Amino acid sequence: MSQPRDRMLDVIRGAAILWVLLFHLRVATGSDALDGVIRPLIDVGWVGVDLFFVLSGLLVGGMVFDQLDAPGGFSRRRFFARRMLRLWPVLYLYLAALLVAGGRDAWPMVLPVALHVQNYATGVPSHLWSLAVEEHFYLAAALGIPWVWRRGGARGLAIVLLVPLAGCLVLRLGALAAGAAPVAVQWQTPYRMDALAAGMLIAWSERHAPAVLAWLQARRRGCLAVAALGFASLAAVRDPHVRFGIGLTVAWMSSALVVVALRRLPVPRRAVPLRSLAWLGGISYAAYVWHVGLGRLADATTPAGAPLAVMAWRYGIVVAGSALIVRWIERPFLRLRPPVSRLPDARPGAFGIA
Repeated sequence: MSQPRDRMLDVIRGAAILWVLLFHLRVATGSDALDGVIRPLIDVGWVGVDLFFVLSGLLVGGMVFDQLDAPGGFSRRRFFARRMLRLWPVLYLYLAALLVAGGRDAWPMVLPVALHVQNYATGVPSHLWSLAVEEHFYLAAALGIPWVWRRGGARGLAIVLLVPLAGCLVLRLGALAAGAAPVAVQWQTPYRMDALAAGMLIAWSERHAPAVLAWLQARRRGCLAVAALGFASLAAVRDPHVRFGIGLTVAWMSSALVVVALRRLPVPRRAVPLRSLAWLGGISYAAYVWHVGLGRLADATTPAGAPLAVMAWRYGIVVAGSALIVRWIERPFLRLRPPVSRLPDARPGAFGIA
């Protein structure tokens, strides 16, 4: 039996997309004092992606684990069909818009994204790299988790999920020491699976080690304080080798603490800021995919005015455009997702991601 929607996760998702928007749509407020206060927050806005990764691992992990225990077991065909209808319409519409705007010249940047290998390519829309990491994670989870479950059970799954937490850090440090570009370490899948595995480990713990999560949630304020300290430390780091080495581990650990601490807390009706973030979280995927393009549209149509008015226009276009995309594109396709009982299992790879 499915649980009611966790609105606090929407709040976290809304905070994550707001952080990303601040990072990519940098607009001066016109006040040096205010800019000085928010600049450290903006500079570390890339951490919003780690929040998204942890959330994705949690939600996809929960979906897979629940189906492993259900009559009939896990259906790869259903899983991939539902993922495609959830993610691809909004993404491919954006790629189509790039082709319309750029013509033939846009193909070299569109094709890697269409094939979900943009995190290994150059000249692509740089904000879309994380979508490839998530697609690769979905593929690995759907193919690997049921196999591990059949052979090792819950304990085997825990071991498999713990390995990337340390393994990815070792890979990052080794790659950076060997001269790899920090952006490659930031983007490429083998270096980034730890945040997703952490989210999946939270989902595993809810089912097999709830006492651990209860212990952490009983110390909610301490968890949030440690997470805030972690995020603040990243704002002080300027060396990309540190930021994308140990810094990425700090980012996913802080993000995981936030998710564990706030999971399933109620969102009061009168808490307007939280409810606003929850609403923003509901359009976060469309906003993530489209915010750069919509931001450029806003720049091309920005009326003259004070810096704060320009900022409001830019963010307003992004949020309004994303909400329309959710209403007219994302939600209709979500309604097309097949119910569990109508899609029998299929061969591994029958619904390949790329």
